[in-house]
Amino acid sequence: MRLPKPTLIATTLFLLGLLLLGLLLIGGANPTMAQDGPTTTEEPEGTPEVGDMGMVDGEEDELVARGRYLVHAVAACQDCHIGGSDYNAVYEDTLHASLAGGYTLLGNPWGQVTAPNLTVLHEWTDEQLENAIRYGVRPDGSLLLPPMPYEAYASLSDEDMTAIIAYLRSLEPVESEIAEPVLLEGLTREDIRTAPEINADAEFPTVDSSDMLAYGEYLGRHVAACVRCHGSAAEDGTLDPAGPLTGQVYVYGDFDAFQAPSLADERLSVEIIFTLLHTGIKANGRGVFIMPAYAYMQMTEADAQAIASWVISARP
Repeated sequence: MRLPKPTLIATTLFLLGLLLLGLLLIGGANPTMAQDGPTTTEEPEGTPEVGDMGMVDGEEDELVARGRYLVHAVAACQDCHIGGSDYNAVYEDTLHASLAGGYTLLGNPWGQVTAPNLTVLHEWTDEQLENAIRYGVRPDGSLLLPPMPYEAYASLSDEDMTAIIAYLRSLEPVESEIAEPVLLEGLTREDIRTAPEINADAEFPTVDSSDMLAYGEYLGRHVAACVRCHGSAAEDGTLDPAGPLTGQVYVYGDFDAFQAPSLADERLSVEIIFTLLHTGIKANGRGVFIMPAYAYMQMTEADAQAIASWVISARP
């Protein structure tokens, strides 16, 4: 039945009012690293295959575009290095989220750490940038603090490392105030982490993306760094980047320490893991907690499928 004109206008105004109220409520959400993922997601238009950077700015050259994709969609660097006071910005435009830092990570047993600004590293040499990402060592020789997972990034391919560095150099510098770490009394950076030996002559070959399991392990272990939460501990209690995904390491944030679920659970399947990565929805239909699924949703289907296949094949 067609509504009379006055009724139609009133109905339209009422619906617009509800929409505006919803937007205001969303905009006022408290930023947190511990948000449930969305209940639905839409496939990005023109989702590319591996190596096709059509999902990012067409004006970027291929190297920078690859770096943007790795940084924002796979490694989810913005999950810690987000700039500004509104953490919800990572959901609005994940691939262009600010990396200006300033987000303070609370709840760590060693103190408080504020994520650095990644947009102002242009004076660092390529070697210094690589040493920070791969070995956790800053130009002054001091160590990067957790949760920076350099243990996982240590095996980034030279090709992808070059792309990431090219992307970081492409960023427009943004001024932001970064608080110094507040460590518990008596603790030093060296008490918290031990940097691996730097091998300037080491070579890290590109993993063939046509080998699904090998490429999935590369992306899962060394780019997405799944081991940082779902990994296992070495004998000394530190992260074993090559260990099984049994969820033995502790995760810290703005809440009590907890252990991420083991991905060796036999109830999991490739389809469940793929859906989790590509939609943020768990097998029980609820949004995932803590894991930056909003970023992984931007991965290509091929990359998400490769990671899911590796996770299941890697069961001990």
